Amino acid sequence: MMKYKSAILGCGPRAAAHITAYEGIDGMQLDAVCDKNETRLDEYGKRFKIPALYTDFEEMLKKEHPDILHIVTPPSIREVPIETAARFGVKGIIVEKPIALNQIQTRKIEEIVQRTGIKIAVNMQRRYFKSCQDLKKILDEGEIGDIYFIRCVAKGNILSWGPHLIDLILYFLNDIYPTHVWACAYGMNGYDYGHPAPANMMINFLFPRQVTVYCEDAEDAVGVLGETQFWQHAEFDFWGAKGRAWWTQNRDWGYQSEGMFKPYLEKTCWDEDDIPGQREFTRAMAQWLDDESKVHLNCLDNALKGFDAIMATFQSAYIGKRIKLPVDVPCNINEKLEKKIK
Repeated sequence: MMKYKSAILGCGPRAAAHITAYEGIDGMQLDAVCDKNETRLDEYGKRFKIPALYTDFEEMLKKEHPDILHIVTPPSIREVPIETAARFGVKGIIVEKPIALNQIQTRKIEEIVQRTGIKIAVNMQRRYFKSCQDLKKILDEGEIGDIYFIRCVAKGNILSWGPHLIDLILYFLNDIYPTHVWACAYGMNGYDYGHPAPANMMINFLFPRQVTVYCEDAEDAVGVLGETQFWQHAEFDFWGAKGRAWWTQNRDWGYQSEGMFKPYLEKTCWDEDDIPGQREFTRAMAQWLDDESKVHLNCLDNALKGFDAIMATFQSAYIGKRIKLPVDVPCNINEKLEKKIK
């Protein structure tokens, strides 16, 4: 694999994981970081021994010529840095989730990709967790039979933890798109960290082959029993014709099917899973740039399926009805829903 130069835009908390993930990756090198906050920038430079620090984004792109750019910024800052990066010859973008806050942003991003050919992967890194990949193999091999019902729950709102939740549903179901959605919502939150969305949502998705998914993404959700950290409340339960499987962040995953006296059980631990997953996610971008056939699991097409599904939940909650998918959702659905449920 050839050597790829990388750079990061944004030194927020999540940037630390993006940087740490480069330890142990051959063929990729992180050379520069950019942030307007000089204090934070200097802190990251000293902490991680990054050779080049910039407060001007275009200057960094012009001098460093990175092949890969990480955009670790609030979700309102997406299309402009992607457009700028493409103009300066960046080949691949790793962007934090959510990919956008509305369809105006996503349409612009799609236009940039179509025009420039730049590759984008959205940082929903759990697809690269070994535990998630092992569970998917169990499901794909039919160990619990045909899946007919999935329950999943998280406490962060639908634009903060929600993209991970929806993305994993799609991943475990082989990226097929739901046929219907029925959702309800109340309360707004997220303005303090740039993810304005309903504080509480209950969602029912219907997928092909009559697979029903019940999703609760709410501050007052019944999360992982015994879990004390707000952001660690993430749980999936799968019911199949021959058994049951589950994945619980920061506790365990496993399955039990017909004929098994005891369930198969493996530990999950966020502190042990996060950086290895982020590392494989990052490595996959270089592999995609090397070989067009090795499409990143979190490529833009897959990420947009999840984003469109979230926007559809907003529309369903707004009109108070079950709707058929795909659906043309108004670009201002966020604002319309907020006015209704505030």
